[in-house]
Amino acid sequence: MTSLRSFFVVTALASACTAALAAPSLPSPDGGYPVGVVRTEFADPTRLLDAADPDSGPRRLPAVVWYPAVESALVDGAAYLAPEAVTATVPAISRLFRYPLPEVETLVAVRTAASLHARPATQTGGFPVVVYSHGLFLYPEQNTALAMLLASHGYIVVSIAHPGDSADLRLRDGRLVATAPFGPGAADARFTTAWEVLMGADGLAARREALETYASAQSSTHIGLAAVRWREDTEAVAAAIVDGATPADLHDILAIADRNRLAFAGMSFGGAASAAGCRRVAACRAAVNLDGQNLEADVYDSPIGRPLLLVLSDWPRYGLFEGQPRETDYSPNDLAYERWREAGTTADVVRLRLRGIRHMGFTDFHTLLPASMRDERFGDIAPEAATSAVGDVVLAFLDAYVRDADVTGLDHAIDRHPALVRHVPTRLQRWAEVEATREQPGTAPSSAR
Repeated sequence: MTSLRSFFVVTALASACTAALAAPSLPSPDGGYPVGVVRTEFADPTRLLDAADPDSGPRRLPAVVWYPAVESALVDGAAYLAPEAVTATVPAISRLFRYPLPEVETLVAVRTAASLHARPATQTGGFPVVVYSHGLFLYPEQNTALAMLLASHGYIVVSIAHPGDSADLRLRDGRLVATAPFGPGAADARFTTAWEVLMGADGLAARREALETYASAQSSTHIGLAAVRWREDTEAVAAAIVDGATPADLHDILAIADRNRLAFAGMSFGGAASAAGCRRVAACRAAVNLDGQNLEADVYDSPIGRPLLLVLSDWPRYGLFEGQPRETDYSPNDLAYERWREAGTTADVVRLRLRGIRHMGFTDFHTLLPASMRDERFGDIAPEAATSAVGDVVLAFLDAYVRDADVTGLDHAIDRHPALVRHVPTRLQRWAEVEATREQPGTAPSSAR
């Protein structure tokens, strides 16, 4: 460790200790199991860490794992962030999201209700596993509150980093992997043009034409390549879990897993990758997408083939990206996960909108960062209400479709939270009806918005 880095670590930890009494905290999980946590690192020898650097070695995937435990190893709970995040991740979050560094530094002082290296619990048949992916430029701990909730209810949550697209992170061998900017490199103007048509144009004819262009251009863009890379990361970790080829420090934890009952989940970019990846993995029973816009061409106008929970931010109020329509009857994600002519008819594709929340409100930042700019950053829904609604509905969904519990539990969870609104893709349904009418000989088409 260099003297400068040592100084930074000591200074940051000292600041954290000074602020400990006033440090923010996450809600305690309410399940029947204490929660354990470990940090580890997966390796995928079939791919490079950096596809552009043949000398970068195998792709490394740092991970945080929460699991059902039987004892509490630390009275004060484990730290929210690993020590190396003090010098790598925390400054990167400040830089990437333009949050003042002193605000982000408060994350260093946060303790959680999980215990480091606690002894795993056991259950006949094992515990289901959730492979989780964070949002673009974020970090594996970003949804610790949700992960601890699931672990306390008997799930093993494996939250992976996506090096190069995560906030700066340090690998176990000491290498720092900085965030690669999404600049103009490897750009294809056709992709951007097709994206704009898919996201904003009326009717289906233009979209069908744009989708062909989008598919051919995806591999020529940074964001298109990243979407595939993230999906392959989740698939690689799932394969390691199913095959038992996991890091040595996870052997005891995954010995209590039901390796044939997996779910993929994530937020934003990670949510989209989770949905796209789940349908490719036999052991994946269901997927959860927290406000992630689909990016993969073959997921548009196509059945997902797995139960899917899609929880969207309040786009009519806040939007998610420039040019997104603001009407309540249409979200661009309506174009994904079902055939366009069957939109809204797949019973186990559950589409919800969480009123009052912005995109970044789906992270722990909503609870942990200062409240001075909460509405502008995260929305006007109270943090505890947002955390409760997301946790409640995700748990009920996984119980229904991974543990085969009664699906009415999901209905009850939705009904318990007035901010959750079922979304029906009615505008897409009207477009599909118009298209079908036009294809019937001798029938005059009706108009649709």
